[in-house]
Amino acid sequence: MTPRIRRRSTQPRLSLWKNLYTATIIPVLLLCQNIAFAKLFESKKRKLARLHAELAKLEEERLEHLVVLFGYEFDKLGFYTATSIFLVLFVASIVQLSRSRRKWKRLAVFGGADSTMSQSTEYRKGWMSSKRNISLLIATAIFSYYVIFNLGRATKYNVDYNKPRKRGSSVDTQRFVIVLGTYELDETTFYSLLVTSIVVLVALGYNIGIVCRKLQEKRSQNQQTTKVNAFPKEDDVIDVIVVDCGLPKKDIGWFHLMQFLDMSNINVRAVVEPFYLDKAKCPQPPQSFLDLVSVLQDLDVKCVKSLGQLDPCQRQTLCVLAGRTDKNPQYFRECIGLGATHIYLEPPGAVSVGELKTMSNVANVRGVQVYMGYHKTCSPYIEKAVTLSQSIPKSHVFFCHNENYFKQDLHRALIRHPEGMVRSMASQELAVLVTQFGVTTDSVKAFKVNTNKLFSEKQTFCNKANGIEVSDFSRVAFKIVTTNGRSVSVMADRCGGVVSFAVVKSIAGKEIKKFLSPDGDSASRIEHELRRDTEMMHQFTIEGEDYMELKRRVVDSIIGKEGDSKSSRSVISIQDGIEVLRLSNYCAQEIESVLQ
Repeated sequence: MTPRIRRRSTQPRLSLWKNLYTATIIPVLLLCQNIAFAKLFESKKRKLARLHAELAKLEEERLEHLVVLFGYEFDKLGFYTATSIFLVLFVASIVQLSRSRRKWKRLAVFGGADSTMSQSTEYRKGWMSSKRNISLLIATAIFSYYVIFNLGRATKYNVDYNKPRKRGSSVDTQRFVIVLGTYELDETTFYSLLVTSIVVLVALGYNIGIVCRKLQEKRSQNQQTTKVNAFPKEDDVIDVIVVDCGLPKKDIGWFHLMQFLDMSNINVRAVVEPFYLDKAKCPQPPQSFLDLVSVLQDLDVKCVKSLGQLDPCQRQTLCVLAGRTDKNPQYFRECIGLGATHIYLEPPGAVSVGELKTMSNVANVRGVQVYMGYHKTCSPYIEKAVTLSQSIPKSHVFFCHNENYFKQDLHRALIRHPEGMVRSMASQELAVLVTQFGVTTDSVKAFKVNTNKLFSEKQTFCNKANGIEVSDFSRVAFKIVTTNGRSVSVMADRCGGVVSFAVVKSIAGKEIKKFLSPDGDSASRIEHELRRDTEMMHQFTIEGEDYMELKRRVVDSIIGKEGDSKSSRSVISIQDGIEVLRLSNYCAQEIESVLQ
């Protein structure tokens, strides 16, 4: 009989696992059930509190990646990039304004005064002028912020920063720009970086151009031979003293002052005004003059009533005498006593040839160089006509000099120029005859006056200031033939209009070529400026370029720059001025004898 095998019972083991399951799983299930039940049946107040806490946590995580400014949310990189744009533009504006300090202060008082200045002044004019520089910076700022707020879509962001930025994700990939196939930039950041780069590159290129230009000029100056002056030169800067400034927009002294302030190698040291700065003579100066004095004081320019109030000159000094002709000899002696090394003398320089000779002798003894302000010798239309006529044997040149006075204002011209029309207005062309054609009183073979009233007329005017009647020419026309066969005609008309001209004719009297000033676009621009600024003396606007060119040539002569022979002849010395005044007196006497 086979013995029976007794098996071990598994009942206790199953009971153990059952107890373990009951002790662990069931409590977990009950806990989850309780939590779900609690959320399902929780009170409204508790539910709102829980949701607010969750939203606050999400908002805190989102704001860690943003900068909030005026209600707009920016990506941090985009915000700091936009801030850098503002800083670049701000610094560039401050630098430009500081470099153009004199010009902008002058414009703040005189508005359109810069329209009378040269259109080709170095560095500050042209397409990179100060006004256009500032306009460009402002336009760039407006454009950059337009880019940031529109192309960059700087509005309420809904980007989940906890998720990776992948093309296949639910994130709006149109808000990102892929750079170099690897880097993802938010559109705000990308366009901000792009605009900043453009601004920086343009500013860098402009400054590099200025540096290169200065290096080139310095190199050219080192190659030129310079003359020895009484005082050592400091970077070729010349002190300027303007004598008899007068009123803004009315007097030639003010106009000279404005143009010298616009020149880079000029330091305007002082302005002398013997009438408006003398309280005994003028207790209440015009407001325009007081504003001028205020601006000059801000520019560290002394304003005094006499030359005796100034300290002696310590370096190269150019004194500009812009007073009445009868006052010039006195100012001349005072400037030489002050130590001036150069003098710019408004034509005709003196009332008589004898006085001008005395002034010339004093200047020679003291070693002072004297220049005459015959600006028409620098006019392009006259230079072109002279060059053409000298290339054609026995050609005839006709110069017509017009001014823009109205007939009812002719007495004002006589008040400003008591020496008469021939010695003031027509003497500009006579200076061309003396310096370019060698005409002198001794070389005149024939002198003929055109007596037709359309060309020559003498009128009597009443000086409203003192009631005295005076006579002068309103227009004259005459022809000079020299002993060597040179034939030249001159016409001057106070009421002739804006345009002056020069005509070169053949020996048969046929017109070869006519040169106008101003011509084309320049004439339209000048007429527009005359209509815009009715207070400005018309000739300042019409002949402003000629005045500035003469100043540049005078300054170049002082600092020792050697120009071409044509430029050197157009700078009139006092010796040439004596011959011009002698010829002017001769012409005035001949015309007076005919038009009795």
